[in-house]
Amino acid sequence: MYYEAYLLFFSYFNKIDEENYKMLFEEVIRKRGRVAPSFSELRYNTSLVLGNSHVSLGRPTRLPQNYKPVRGYHINPEIKPLPNDLQKLLDNAKNGLIFFSLGSNVKSKYMPENLKRNLLKVFAGLKQTVLWKFEENLSNLPSNVHIVQWAPQPSILAHPNCILFITHGGSLSLTEAVYFAKPIIGVPVLADQFTNVGMAINLGIGLKVDLSYDMADDLKVALGEALSSSSYTAKAKELSLIYHHRPATPAAELVHWVEHVVLTHGAPHLRSAALTTPWYQKVYLDLIAVILAVFYVLKFTISRLFGRKSTQKKHKVN
Repeated sequence: MYYEAYLLFFSYFNKIDEENYKMLFEEVIRKRGRVAPSFSELRYNTSLVLGNSHVSLGRPTRLPQNYKPVRGYHINPEIKPLPNDLQKLLDNAKNGLIFFSLGSNVKSKYMPENLKRNLLKVFAGLKQTVLWKFEENLSNLPSNVHIVQWAPQPSILAHPNCILFITHGGSLSLTEAVYFAKPIIGVPVLADQFTNVGMAINLGIGLKVDLSYDMADDLKVALGEALSSSSYTAKAKELSLIYHHRPATPAAELVHWVEHVVLTHGAPHLRSAALTTPWYQKVYLDLIAVILAVFYVLKFTISRLFGRKSTQKKHKVN
């Protein structure tokens, strides 16, 4: 699978990137009176990579020193206060509050009417309070279900009475769930959301429900599992500890490393030595050549040595 992806990148995506580079950047560079470097040269002339990743939401990987993980840089450590109505709602949610949001791209109001009503029936059967980010008013709401057209998501997740997050599984939402130690039920819709929710399942902090006409029945089962088992919350707290236990906030690290690159004129000392290593050394052809040479010398020496002894024995017999 790795080699297939590698070939796909260099045969297709790399060509597209090169065409975009020529179209968008080469002309601008020339207008400034400079010689535009080739795309292949520019690809490996990277001073710093700020990656939207962190070991708490993935696996430890080998990366060069000029790659810095800054996942969560968008989260303000100073949580903004909730509006009065939401503050009151969360404070009074003695059995806990479930926050349901499908993000900004997917509109809950476009769900089929039958699905909306079935979801409300599921929520009505819960003892917990449900806060649903919905783009318009809904009639005949159960007493424990509340609608909000705009939701200050970090502030809601930060509240101790928020116990579960039903989310589309966007990268930023998943990061906020770990930041605030909240388990999730993922309802992925597009792009990286499927991968993100799959990661949450593997990490033990969430469950998955497919977006479908029968979603309400599947969500009811997932809610029963998530609310009855403490393992999801415990794992979310564990990952949150890993996320927060770092020398500085990701936003502070981001600023630090950008300044470091500027002050050190491109930070060449952070770049991988592989960038200047000849290709035959990368694939160990030089090492293979040495091993073959040693093997050949040993073989030649042994054959000469034992061949001479065999000849001496023949002479003695004669």
